[in-house]
Amino acid sequence: MSSWESYRAKHLKKYEEAKRSGAVDPPIVPLLEFLNQRADYVTTSSCSGRITLLSTSPSERKGESFFYRKWHRPVLFDELWGAIDGYSGGGRLILKFDPFILHVGARDVESALRLIRVARNAGIKIAGIQSADETKVHVELRGIDSVSLPVWDGSLLISEEYARYLTRYLNWKMLRNQERLECLYRAVSTDL
Repeated sequence: MSSWESYRAKHLKKYEEAKRSGAVDPPIVPLLEFLNQRADYVTTSSCSGRITLLSTSPSERKGESFFYRKWHRPVLFDELWGAIDGYSGGGRLILKFDPFILHVGARDVESALRLIRVARNAGIKIAGIQSADETKVHVELRGIDSVSLPVWDGSLLISEEYARYLTRYLNWKMLRNQERLECLYRAVSTDL
C-alpha cells in the first residue's frame, strides 16, 4: 500500500467513526461522502458553519477558551438571549459566526489544483493549498462570512433589542453559508 493509500485509509476510518458517533455536521455530509468516494481525495476535518458563544480569558488564548454554547443551525432568539443573559462566567463572552470549513487531503498537486479550481468557479473565494509533503497535498476550503463580537465582559454589553437583531443577522449569515455549501457540493459533484 502506498503512503497516500495508507494516509487515505486512516482518514476514511476516522471519518466513518466520527459519522457513527454523530460528530459530523449533517449539512456537510453529502459533500464529504462525494469527496471520500474519489480515489484522489480524503476529507480530514470539517464544520458546516456554526453560531457560538465562546467563553474566553481577557488574553483570549485558545487554551483558556471553551464553547459555552454552539449551534450548527439557525438559532432561536430565546436560546441565544437566554444563554447571554444567563452567563455568569469570568472573562469575556464572544458571540461568533464561523462559516463552513473543509480540509481535504489530495493525492498530488494536480488533484489539489483541480479541487481548488472547481471551488473557486463555484464562488468559494478562500480555497488553497495549506501544506504538502511526499504523502499528500492539504487543501482548505472556507466560507467568507464571519462575525465576532463581545457580548459580556464582567457585565452584559448588549441589550435585548440588539440581541434580537443579532439573532436575525446571524441566522441570515447561517442560511447564506448553507447556500454556499450547497453550491460547492453541486459544483464538486458535477465538475470534479
